Amino acid sequence: MNILITGASSRLGQAIATDLRSDHRLRLMDEASLEGDDRVEVVHGSILKTDDTWRAVRGMDALIHTGEPPPHLPAAGRDRDHKLLDLATRGTHTLFQAGVDAGIKRFIYAGTLSIFKGYADDVYLTEMWKPLPASEMRQMARYLGELTSREFARDFMVTVTGLRLGELVFEEEVQGQTTNPFWLDLRDAVQAFRCALDRDKSEQVHWIERWAVYHISAAIDNPKFLIDQARDMGYEPTHNFGNGQ
Repeated sequence: MNILITGASSRLGQAIATDLRSDHRLRLMDEASLEGDDRVEVVHGSILKTDDTWRAVRGMDALIHTGEPPPHLPAAGRDRDHKLLDLATRGTHTLFQAGVDAGIKRFIYAGTLSIFKGYADDVYLTEMWKPLPASEMRQMARYLGELTSREFARDFMVTVTGLRLGELVFEEEVQGQTTNPFWLDLRDAVQAFRCALDRDKSEQVHWIERWAVYHISAAIDNPKFLIDQARDMGYEPTHNFGNGQ
């Protein structure tokens, strides 16, 4: 499969690319400089620019939008918030529209479980629960990007899969600390993207079949997030911070 990965210089983007490169041909897109090889092509550009997105999507079978911002954002304040919002909304729309026009059928968007921080930790949350995003722009922008991506499943015969990721860590890095219900080992996050690539509902008439969102977290004892739906997709976390299944 030919797969485009955006935000490819990020920790998440690099981990996905490393995992998928052995059995797929990849195209990496980022505003930062990257190196390619015989299995990995690089497109240097911004998802905010139509010409850049068109160069990126041509010939691709699937699009993984990590939602990760470019490395050189404004330091803080209104300029930073404006850029994050613009990337998540206009950028996601520009990217997905180019993908639809190029004939891509599988889209994956990386959202965040942080939109549920408004709930107490003793509440078990499924995908049916209402998100409570805070006004903090990193969280809000990621959620608005998810909503933007969802509309493409509504309007076009394409599969759009939303993966709401926990806080990315390595199990070894937090060993001995009190387990955080938001933790997600980066290796398990990558596994979820691989599972999502197998999901194809593009021929379904009803858009609610073409769209799906999954909670991607560790299988810890007394979890905040229930991952039964993700397990139905084939996801099974193996790094559970010393507890869980």
